[in-house]
Amino acid sequence: MNTLTTDPNLGMFVAAAVAVAVVIGLFIYLWRLDRRVEELRRVVAAQPVATTQTEPVVRPQRRQPIEELSDGNARR
Repeated sequence: MNTLTTDPNLGMFVAAAVAVAVVIGLFIYLWRLDRRVEELRRVVAAQPVATTQTEPVVRPQRRQPIEELSDGNARR
């Protein structure tokens, strides 16, 4: 028979190895993400800041609610 299914101690070590692999993978992912964010911060900090605006800021206008056509069955 397969020793992985019959030996409970070996199964415990396999589960621990899987958990360690997941934690190491998460650590590597977060480390790479931190490096990318650091690079983006450097790029943004290197760009010149515009102090004056030549055009006014245009904000979207709020739409007026449209009255729904009712067939008399809708509740209000």
